[in-house]
Amino acid sequence: MNRHKSLSENQWIGLVFFVGFLLGGFVRFFPGLQAGFPLNDGGMFLSMVRDLAVNEYALPKFTSYNLLDIPFAYPPFGFYIARLLADIFSLPELTLLRWLPPFVNSLSIVAFYLLASELLESKPRGALASAFYALTPGAFGWFVMGGGLTRSFGSFFLLLTVSSVLGLYKNGGKKFTALTMLFGALTVLSHPEAGIHAAASCLLVWIFFGRAVRSFFQSVMVAVGVLLLSSPWWATVISHHGLEPFLSAMQTGSHGTPLLTALGSLITVEGIIPISTALRVIGLAWGAWKRRYFLLAWAVLPFLVEPRSAPSVSHYPMTLLAALAFAEAFPALVARLRKTTIDLEALYSSRGFNAALFAAFFLLFIDSGLYGFRLVGNSLRLQDREAMTWVDKSAAGDAVFLVWTGIKSPEIDPYVEWFPALANRRNLTTLQGYEWLLSDGFYDQYGELARLQQCASVDCIELWAERMNWRYDYVAVFEGQNTDLDDLFAGELGYFEVYSRETVTIFGRATP
Repeated sequence: MNRHKSLSENQWIGLVFFVGFLLGGFVRFFPGLQAGFPLNDGGMFLSMVRDLAVNEYALPKFTSYNLLDIPFAYPPFGFYIARLLADIFSLPELTLLRWLPPFVNSLSIVAFYLLASELLESKPRGALASAFYALTPGAFGWFVMGGGLTRSFGSFFLLLTVSSVLGLYKNGGKKFTALTMLFGALTVLSHPEAGIHAAASCLLVWIFFGRAVRSFFQSVMVAVGVLLLSSPWWATVISHHGLEPFLSAMQTGSHGTPLLTALGSLITVEGIIPISTALRVIGLAWGAWKRRYFLLAWAVLPFLVEPRSAPSVSHYPMTLLAALAFAEAFPALVARLRKTTIDLEALYSSRGFNAALFAAFFLLFIDSGLYGFRLVGNSLRLQDREAMTWVDKSAAGDAVFLVWTGIKSPEIDPYVEWFPALANRRNLTTLQGYEWLLSDGFYDQYGELARLQQCASVDCIELWAERMNWRYDYVAVFEGQNTDLDDLFAGELGYFEVYSRETVTIFGRATP
């Protein structure tokens, strides 16, 4: 006689978390494995990691990236970790930019479980939420790219900061005070926007869970501790450059985006299967019905504080609301239709609930895998890297390049990002680094670079360079998805081909 043996609550928690962590880790590592190179961005960070070696671990005044004297003002925690690992284990820096971001972002699944269990006051719901977080398409994209060297650490420590400050306001004690100081400082030292979002999130936690004289003074103590622990970085930058780099970067946060447009991303998920979107919509309605005001406020807050990275932060509360939709709203609806009662705390023992849950996991895994395939296409190919290596070995050290790709968004153009780092030459069309130099002129620069990539003739490019008062010695054409770009320069007077391999062609420019 066969008997069905139900899992205990702890076994169910372990199983759900393990499945989420295993599948979530796979979808995070898979794109880098397929691409064979760091995804999308990270070129400037490669230069910064190498700059630390040249400067013998002292914080440099400028980065060598793109030969622009860009202040080395970026929070350096990820750079130091990569530098240490490269030196201790003799690992190539590019290998670390490829694998360290997905590794750290996988650890964020653990941090999210800890936070979710506290906020939802339930370890089963925390495990469910962590699995949804692990498998939500788009929730991990920016964190597993080469630029995720800083973003992944920022996300990881932000989650730990909010979790520890929640423990501080609920339980008090020196332990949570020290942990909040430590994780808060590491967030600030990892990513500039993550530090801002962490501070805003902690303030929101205080409003909902603190609001006492004692917790106010604890918060002041934590803030002072974070400033002191992070001071070796910001004090050094200020001694080198004053406040100008920080003031410049603060004006590049997409604050002109209409709020309603930005809030649309709360329910928008970069997937094909609409399960995540459906869960978010239902979760928002359920959260309002059940007065989960903290989660609703936290979902909106990032867009008021720092809109550019707000969607990544709003993923956290929206995932919690999606978990509540699955663990509370759906069972309540089923019970109402059947005119029965249901014990929400005993759902883990329901075969029907578990069947639906693992079917949802399967669909989310497929959707995240398909999303990962899209990330693979936004990476340098072997012939692209070989062309940049040729430039490094063959072009004059002061040669200026104009890299032309036809990609209209500079932040998702891997060619213009990686060229200065791999070719060690100046590229006029690289945007990265200007946030520390141009203040509110950053988005003017963004627009100019986007307009250049829309050019359909050599005359258009030359007129653009003349209007910008920029000179260039070479045009490097990386065709990417556009296979007709190099034809524009072939036979053009004033240009001569110096390098050609498959989808990469480099033209020299005759001296007028």
